[in-house]
Amino acid sequence: MRDIGVVIGTRPEAIKMMPVIRSFEEAGLKPKIFVTGQHRELLSPILSELNLAATENLDLMEDDQSLGDLSSRILKNMQSALRRHRPDLLLVQGDTTSAAMSALTAFYEDIRVAHIEAGLRTFNPRNPFPEEMNRRLVACLADIHFAPTAQAEENLLKEGIESDHIHVVGNTVVDALFYSRDHLVSRLSRDFQLQEAMDLGRSIVLVTGHRRESFGADLASICEGIRKIADEFKDQVEVIYPVHLNPNVQSGVLPILSSAPNVRLTRPLSYLRFIQVMLHSKLIITDSGGVQEEAAALGIPVLVTRRTCERLEAVDAGISQLVGPDAEEIFNAAEELLTNESVYLKRAVPSLVFGDGHASRRIVKVLLKEE
Repeated sequence: MRDIGVVIGTRPEAIKMMPVIRSFEEAGLKPKIFVTGQHRELLSPILSELNLAATENLDLMEDDQSLGDLSSRILKNMQSALRRHRPDLLLVQGDTTSAAMSALTAFYEDIRVAHIEAGLRTFNPRNPFPEEMNRRLVACLADIHFAPTAQAEENLLKEGIESDHIHVVGNTVVDALFYSRDHLVSRLSRDFQLQEAMDLGRSIVLVTGHRRESFGADLASICEGIRKIADEFKDQVEVIYPVHLNPNVQSGVLPILSSAPNVRLTRPLSYLRFIQVMLHSKLIITDSGGVQEEAAALGIPVLVTRRTCERLEAVDAGISQLVGPDAEEIFNAAEELLTNESVYLKRAVPSLVFGDGHASRRIVKVLLKEE
C-alpha cells in the first residue's frame, strides 16, 4: 500500500495527523493531504506551523454553513479529488463532518478507509452533536480501525467489528504533544501578554470551550462558573481563555468574562503557544477531547464541562472530572483543587492512559503490512 490519502478538516485533525504523516515520511512515503478547510481561520495557521502542505485544499467553509450544506459540499468535492488522485487507502481521524463525509465518499469510490481514534463513544446520539453519529458512521465504513485505548476497542467489538480489523495503538495527539514539548516549544518567540500572566506568580487556569451542544444557556453557565472562580480567587488565579472565533462562542463568553481583571480573553492561540501555556497551568477547564488527552499525559487536573464524555479513562485515572455545564459544580471542583493540596497532588499525576507517544509509528507499521 504505497499511495495513502490523508484528510484534514480542522485544527485538531491537523495536530493529530501530523505525527502520522511524519512517520510515513520516515518510512519513505509521502501521503497526499486533502484539506477540506472545515476550520478555515484556525486551520491555515496550524498547517503552516506544522509544515504540512496540502495536495489539494478544497476550501469548503462558508459563513453560517449548515451541517447539511457542508456535508454535501464535502461529498461532491472530495469525490472529484479522490478521482483525480486515486489513493489506495484514505486515512480519516476522529469524528468531524470532514472525517465522516470523506469516509463515505471513499466508500462510494471503492477506496479503503482507515479510521484513527476509532471507538470513542458516549452512547448518546446527540451528545456530542454531531460528533457521536459521525464516528459511528465512520465505524460502519472503515476497513481498519485504530483504537486509542482498550475501552475504545471494546466499544467496537460490541458493535460487531471483527477483532482482526482493530488495532489498539494509543492516541496520536500524545505523539504530537511530546514531540512539541521536547523539540519545538522552546523555539517560540516571547509573547509579552502571556508571559506577563505566567510571571505574576498566580496559578494559571487554562480554559477552552467551543462545542456546538453548549451554545446558549450551557455556555453561559460555564462562563458563570469561571467568573466565580476568577472573583473568589482574584489574587491567586489568572484565567487564560483563548476564545473560539465562532460568533456563538464569542457572544456567550464576552458579556460574562470580559470585565474580570484576572481573566485574559485572547484570540485562539497557535498550537505551540497553547502547549506552552498548558505546561504552566495548574488546572484546565475544557470541553475539548484533545485537551483532555494532552492534560492526562502531562498530569494536569481537568474539569470537563460536558454532560457526557467518551474519554472516561482519564476520569478513572483521577485526572479528569466530569462537571458538566453547571456553574456551581465547576466552581466547587475548582475550589477543592485550588485549596486542598493533598487532593491536588493525588490528581496531578501523568498518565499514559491515552498513549506513550508512539501511536503513529504503530499505525504506519500496520498499514505497511497491508501491502
